Amino acid sequence: MKRALLCLVCAMPLFGDAGVLLPTDAKQPDPAVLSLREMSIDVVIDNADARVSIRQIYANHTGRVLEGNYIFALPGRGIVSDFAVWDDVTRIPGVILERKRADEIYNDIRMQVLDPGLLQMGERGPDEARRGAEFVARVAPIPPWGNKRIEIEYHERLSIEQFKGFFAIPLRPDVYRAQTAGKLTLHFEFRSERPLQSFTITSKAYPVQIRQTESLVRADFEGQDVNLSEDLAAEYSFAEPKADALAVIAHRDSGEPGFFEASTLLRLPRQSAGAGAPRTIVALFDTSLSMQWEKLERSYQALERLLRSLKAGDRFNLLLFNSDVSAMAPAPVAASPDAVEKALVFVRQSRLRGDTNLQAALGAALKQTGSNLYVVLLGDGGATSGIIQNGKLAEWYMAQWNRVAEKQRPRTYIFAVGDDANIPLLKMLARAKGALEHVRSTEPVDFKLNAFLAKIGRDPVERLEFAATPAVGLVYPLEEAAFPGSVATWVGTYSASVRTAFRLRGVREGAPFETRKSVSLPANSAAHPDLPRTWAKARVDALLEKIEREGESQALIDEIVRLARKYKFVTPYTSFLAAPRALLRPRLIRPGDPVLRVKTDPSIASVTAVFPFGLVKKLRYLSQEDTWQTRFLAPSDMRDGTYSVRLILRDREGRTFRESKTFVIASKPPVLHVRLDKTRCRPGDVIRLRVNASETARTIVARLYGAAPAYMRWNPAMSSNSGEVFVPAHLAAGRYKITVTAEDFAHNIGTEEVSIEVVP
Repeated sequence: MKRALLCLVCAMPLFGDAGVLLPTDAKQPDPAVLSLREMSIDVVIDNADARVSIRQIYANHTGRVLEGNYIFALPGRGIVSDFAVWDDVTRIPGVILERKRADEIYNDIRMQVLDPGLLQMGERGPDEARRGAEFVARVAPIPPWGNKRIEIEYHERLSIEQFKGFFAIPLRPDVYRAQTAGKLTLHFEFRSERPLQSFTITSKAYPVQIRQTESLVRADFEGQDVNLSEDLAAEYSFAEPKADALAVIAHRDSGEPGFFEASTLLRLPRQSAGAGAPRTIVALFDTSLSMQWEKLERSYQALERLLRSLKAGDRFNLLLFNSDVSAMAPAPVAASPDAVEKALVFVRQSRLRGDTNLQAALGAALKQTGSNLYVVLLGDGGATSGIIQNGKLAEWYMAQWNRVAEKQRPRTYIFAVGDDANIPLLKMLARAKGALEHVRSTEPVDFKLNAFLAKIGRDPVERLEFAATPAVGLVYPLEEAAFPGSVATWVGTYSASVRTAFRLRGVREGAPFETRKSVSLPANSAAHPDLPRTWAKARVDALLEKIEREGESQALIDEIVRLARKYKFVTPYTSFLAAPRALLRPRLIRPGDPVLRVKTDPSIASVTAVFPFGLVKKLRYLSQEDTWQTRFLAPSDMRDGTYSVRLILRDREGRTFRESKTFVIASKPPVLHVRLDKTRCRPGDVIRLRVNASETARTIVARLYGAAPAYMRWNPAMSSNSGEVFVPAHLAAGRYKITVTAEDFAHNIGTEEVSIEVVP
């Protein structure tokens, strides 16, 4: 019998819904084949952290075993924090693995004629994964006339604008037909340190019953045959505070560092320093081929609202961009009703075409002049020509922006649209005295668009400084920019349970302000269990941005993997893998005939491989995996090393293309040398290992009877791999062996055993 196994992948070509399970050979949901029998949603909002747990049960109405793709899109500030699939009555929880290791296990299991899946961000690698928020999970098997249960949990960071907040669960479909849930249940709980003034469920499709106090909201819903025709959305508000008071919450488990969150709801000044001042708006509107369907509609809606909000005295220009840049006028014009209508006609008469040369568009915008200048970018930020690497493009823009005279530098405001919006790049661009807002392809747009437009003409709070005395650990801001009427938040770690003085200062609308608060950070507190993950996500975001700007390094990747595994969330370098535990144990896989796998453009009709030793083989197309594949036998006398194979690709029109792909021949197992810090120990002790291994070693694992496997990591200070083996507290006295194995990318395995003595 096949065992269930599931993985998640963020797949850029898809434009998905939340929670759609499609057979691999289907393009739309078909309830006659697979129907959503039950769906339950559990939401807990702790101040600004929303934890959403979704369970869905699908019914197979056919007499055949199905394989499916489970597609969903995260909210813009969401992270996957748990994942599981059920095999009949057995729950198979997801575990976080390093991305390459998860890929290898996935491929190994497929070679055993099982049906694995892989939950990752980005189909083609970490670079793509850093740009998207959409996931797909391959699910198999779905038994005939049976059910398949899937569970997913994600966290989303909520924001406050103009003392108002918004929250939505993505249920409305994008390119797929709406699903009907045979049974839908919802439980909602919202706890707030700040008094709530109002709370409303704005979705009409779900008549939710609400119970509300100043600091707590509970809501429940249960329905039969519910059409998931819109997102479940809520809006809430707070009264304007009399002062910029700091609120501090904390969490700490015994033996672990503590985590705190300090935030303030910034009050509005009595009168804005720039209120009513004429503005010059340079709108950049993306008309490349990536801006289709909902993305185009939302961008146009934002542009129209922006232009119609202009006042007498304002000036504007409109630049359309794809491969080229087209300007409505050589320079900004007066914002008359006729000029606004002319600009909208200019957009409607244009066509989507070509690549996205974002560099050219930004360069053209910086050449525009005017008083109180704003560059407003509307699009998905997916650069495909000019400079396309995020860090380099952001660095180029900031260099060009700094060359503009200080008083003429524009503020860079960005309204990002789409599940695949390039948020890492757009964050960096918005640091040019600007702001960023992001809407998915299907979520209600009004709240975020109104908040975004209200910021144009206002300045974010400048020179924000956060400090703590005595000093705490690493601290990160959770907002890129803070405006009056919004929340400014910092998360950090602490080691000592002492009274700590927090201080926040900044400049708001030209006037300095300062607020302080002194609190005793707790030695133990379980009140806010999601704070550690919030901090870890902020730390990982900072590391990912460093990679965007400076390139990858193994030390950065290792820390990202460590944090993701410890605090359980998906990153571009980690994956969720749900499989029976027996399949996750490292196994001896002997070198055999290699497999060549190639992904191509959909137009390709045939692929032929020409190997360096004279072999010519045609590849076979695997439709379920959208991959071309062939096996080949390397001559036994080939030396270890890297070789190139030439690929000849032909499309359906008979045109020929040539590419190359490399493969590696490796036959020698890694060589190991293991050292222990002690060979006599007691139950419950920790044994520290240093392992020197061949450069080809990919993973090094130490195993002791009764103990969990210990994975060795490179330690630059020791110039070797190091790790710890925990001797089980229940282990009987006697002599035992620690077995250390090193596996290379060709699955050659080297082994060394060392003996230890456990004494009473």
